[in-house]
Amino acid sequence: MATEFSAPAWHFVPPELDAGTLAAIEPLFDELLQRPLGDTDALERWLRDESELLSRISAEQARRYVKMTCDTKDEASKQAYLQMEQQVMPRVRVLGDALDRHFLDCPALGALDPVRYETLIRRRRTQREIFRAENTALQQQEAELQTRQQAIMGGITVEFDGATRTLQQLASYYDNSDRSVREAAFHTALAARKAHWHELEEIYDELVRLRTQIARNAGFRTFTPYRFLELGRYDYDEAACRQLHDAIAECVVPAVRKLDAQRAERLGLPALRPWDLEVDPEGRPPLRPFSTQDEVIAICRKIFAAVDPRFAAEFDALVARDMLDLISRPGKAPGGYQYQLEDVRLPFIFCNGVGLHQDVQTLLHEGGHAFHSLLCREFDLLAFRDYSIEIAETASMSMELMGLEHLDAAYSPADAERAYRKHLEGVLRTLTWIASIDALQHWVYGNPKHSRDERRTAWLDIRRRFGGEVDWSGLDDALAMQWIAQTHLFNHAFYYIEYGIAQIMALQIWRSYRRDPQRTVAAYREALALGGTRPLPEIIATAGIRFDLSADTLRGLVDDVMAGTRNAGA
Repeated sequence: MATEFSAPAWHFVPPELDAGTLAAIEPLFDELLQRPLGDTDALERWLRDESELLSRISAEQARRYVKMTCDTKDEASKQAYLQMEQQVMPRVRVLGDALDRHFLDCPALGALDPVRYETLIRRRRTQREIFRAENTALQQQEAELQTRQQAIMGGITVEFDGATRTLQQLASYYDNSDRSVREAAFHTALAARKAHWHELEEIYDELVRLRTQIARNAGFRTFTPYRFLELGRYDYDEAACRQLHDAIAECVVPAVRKLDAQRAERLGLPALRPWDLEVDPEGRPPLRPFSTQDEVIAICRKIFAAVDPRFAAEFDALVARDMLDLISRPGKAPGGYQYQLEDVRLPFIFCNGVGLHQDVQTLLHEGGHAFHSLLCREFDLLAFRDYSIEIAETASMSMELMGLEHLDAAYSPADAERAYRKHLEGVLRTLTWIASIDALQHWVYGNPKHSRDERRTAWLDIRRRFGGEVDWSGLDDALAMQWIAQTHLFNHAFYYIEYGIAQIMALQIWRSYRRDPQRTVAAYREALALGGTRPLPEIIATAGIRFDLSADTLRGLVDDVMAGTRNAGA
């Protein structure tokens, strides 16, 4: 039975507010800016009222983004989203900075509970430190470029196997047991992407230029330290990221290369090619667990219920409210996400399923995000319902791994075993890709005047360090441009190392879950329910794990994964 989630009541913001128009929201900002904040009660009431306004604006922004990504061909949806980003949000950022100053300069600030409001005050001080009014126009241009990239990638289709297919749908051929089919699908996708490389590189070049200027306007020499503050990275720095790169190179890359060698041997190949990484090495036909949205929902519900019945009930509530769009189609933006709609405090899940087991894992991942959002929905303050990306991705990746232990709730034993092993192998491969993408971004923004050839050379150097045992001969251009398919580079700069950090946290939770499922789920839910009220290390400790990015920690976790690939189904 689905859990009931009631909509929040509105005490300051009119229920009928049109949060997408400045004429409707500016008077509410003005009222907040003029309100005296002389004592703690007044200040806490002001925070709740401010949160109502910002929640409604966030919800409007989210709904327009969702509508645009669900159909990038719909010009009206695209223009509505751009209108929000180009006309409303620049003014909201300016007014938000004024609210930050009003809050931080008010007489009652020192009387607030320092523990309860620690993270909120820290975040607002950071926002005030890096805000510059002149950057709002640049951020508007950034949003327009990002929308162009989404439209390009969402609009790509190919003719293959007698039908028009999206790139996501074409991926369903990468595990075909016929090697010639896999290779043909790979080259078809490559040709389709290659036709847009020039335009995408133009977009990326301009994004790098804009972001560098935004940082310099705020007093930073490069974009990197500015972005670290903007992302709220208070608990690690650039050196810690490089430490994690080193740990992945030392501990994960050798394991992946070993897995690649084993795969080539089992496939009877002298060397793996890029189209040999998804096929079942035992020659079994591709695993196709679903073909419709209802079917993938049913699979994941069984897995969520096996992890903990509360997750299934929460998932049912989202299904009942039609908060999922899970299947790929022409015109739909690529990728997957969970986006909280703050007016109803419910998460929307967006995926591009094509019938693969990986799509099941993606929905488990986004489900983890959704449960995180739901566990925080009762906080009155939007700042407390917000949380660091690192713990957000720990929530999602942990749900993938806990769910992995219950694939037999929806699959046959043989299918569960092969999916289990393949996912664990994918965990290690993904860590090497995370290190690659993060290393590229450090290089790009550390050398903002680089040429395209220099960027390709830097990427090739990075992939030589982190890549597996795959033969790219004859595909030099594809390897040099491999990075361009990663949408985060365009739409979420520097948001990627969080996946690596979270994977280390999630692997610790997975280790704990296999020993004591009930206690692990309880600690997981307790940690996620803290939302953004506590610093990241405290939340991680509540989950019963450690924030440690060292090679010593990673080595033991890699050993766990490698053991899992050997013992799957045993």
